[in-house]
Amino acid sequence: MRHLTLIELGRRDYSDMVAAQDRLTAERHEGAVDDLLLALEHPPTYTLGRRSEPSDLLHPADWYRERGITICETPRGGKVTYHGPGQLVIYPIINLKGVGEQPSGADRVDVAGFVAALENAMAEALYTWGIPAGRIDGLTGLWVDDDRPTPAAFAGADAAGSAPGLASGAIRKIGSIGLKISRGVTSHGLSLNVSCDLDPFEWINSCGIETCQATSIARETGGATPSMADVAIEVANRIASSLGQELRPGTPVHAGLERRGRTNSVA
Repeated sequence: MRHLTLIELGRRDYSDMVAAQDRLTAERHEGAVDDLLLALEHPPTYTLGRRSEPSDLLHPADWYRERGITICETPRGGKVTYHGPGQLVIYPIINLKGVGEQPSGADRVDVAGFVAALENAMAEALYTWGIPAGRIDGLTGLWVDDDRPTPAAFAGADAAGSAPGLASGAIRKIGSIGLKISRGVTSHGLSLNVSCDLDPFEWINSCGIETCQATSIARETGGATPSMADVAIEVANRIASSLGQELRPGTPVHAGLERRGRTNSVA
């Protein structure tokens, strides 16, 4: 069984992690590192994916900077999204060759299956805290719907049928996915709102959806919120199980991401 190593990194700048993922992707190609899950938080940051448009930012860049939010372009897919303290980010550095159903054709991998594994892992983890969530065809990420009381109830949900719920706020986004695949090795990944400030999502067309309302574990439970570390471990275990891998703990040293001085904890 292949190993999947979970490394908790505390709070890290977004631009530093883009560079780190580029390096680790190259090392994964060379076999210098095993499959990794990097769990962390970012300072307040808007990231502009490859499909972002100027209209996705609802204010001038200086307006965001005055509020302490950095704007970064990113090589991942998708459009604009927000990262900040209280949001779990997991970056998978995983070689998909040999994972899932391998499509026919040279060097092709099961990207759709991997995306589904990430979505299912978040949904299963959320349900342990009593939050039903699921995917909606035509919309990326993970959603909560007041009219769908279980993850199974999301079967058949699609963008067209969800438009009224999106407009009214009955359907809310709790998790995002944006990947980069380099010769079969993944990077970038998922974010899950645990206890983050949700106001910054209102200042953009989040993921290109004008009526997209964000939510979090804290908002949905209205009570005790699990720690970032607990959420990271729960999601990581679900990812490993979906991929048929064995999760094991690692340290920043394993990925060459140790840093001098004090390191913030994910918890």
